[in-house]
Amino acid sequence: MAKALDLVSQITNIGLTAVLPALGGYFLDSWSGTKLLFVILGLVFGMTMAGLQLKKLVERLEQNNA
Repeated sequence: MAKALDLVSQITNIGLTAVLPALGGYFLDSWSGTKLLFVILGLVFGMTMAGLQLKKLVERLEQNNA
């Protein structure tokens, strides 16, 4: 049960890592008057970081199952 909760926590963290920078970009765009500049930058940054975290998670899971 503890391993399952740990895995759910890490997957939730990856999801938030992908979404929160874009949300922050939305607020920066609203504040600065730009259109989608910071949203796109936030998406690129968030997806890159989430992808790296997901890669590390998969590698760790493969290591534990081998």
